[in-house]
Amino acid sequence: MQATNAQGRAEGEGWERTARAGQAHVLVRILDEDPELGRYLAPRDVRLAASVAIAPLHTVGPGTASFLIDEPLTHAHFGLLVLGGLIARHLSFGQLGAVEFYGPGDLVRPWTRRTDGTAPGRWDVLTTTRLAALDGDFASRVQPWPELVAGLLDRAAERSDAQALQAALHQTKRTEDRVLLALWHFAGRWGESGPEGRTVSLPNITGALLARYVGARRQTVSTALGRLADSGDLRRNPDGSFTLPRRPPQLETR
Repeated sequence: MQATNAQGRAEGEGWERTARAGQAHVLVRILDEDPELGRYLAPRDVRLAASVAIAPLHTVGPGTASFLIDEPLTHAHFGLLVLGGLIARHLSFGQLGAVEFYGPGDLVRPWTRRTDGTAPGRWDVLTTTRLAALDGDFASRVQPWPELVAGLLDRAAERSDAQALQAALHQTKRTEDRVLLALWHFAGRWGESGPEGRTVSLPNITGALLARYVGARRQTVSTALGRLADSGDLRRNPDGSFTLPRRPPQLETR
């Protein structure tokens, strides 16, 4: 293990030198950006693992991102780890459609082909987004620490949980409850706690996108947001963020 760790340290330092020389992509230390990914590591291993858990960084501006399913990002062995920003994925199945959102901490594998008839969909970058390509070189360097792979598997499981929640949300009768549950879900993933509740910023998630997420019409969602504000279940802040001062209610399903 000592020899392997020494080799990993040397490789990490070599990659950093190459990046500084301008001969490769900008590189990022994954555990500096996302420390939670190393939560299974023994304390003695964190520093060394952080020094070699390095991956190419891709920064992309808002717009339709067809490149996500093209070269060269298909070489990302584990996938693309979202370090910052927000992405919407639009899915369609016949005449039906849906949208899901990816934000900081999510692991994305956009080139995966489905066999259930679902169209590949469209990927839209909503805000400037930073993506770490966890490629084959990254996989080789972190091989001594399977705890990091376990952390990535957790992220995949969390995506599955998010999709299950979205499906459950569509069984809720009232649009107000659907919207409130969706906002609490987003606040739990990307929000911050404060003295007045939990606040979440959803830049460029328009009323139409939120309506598609909860399975309702845009005007109905706008009305629901107004009613939730009147009831004190949320506050719309001047900067466009939402503050949720209360816990979500027990929602009634069909």
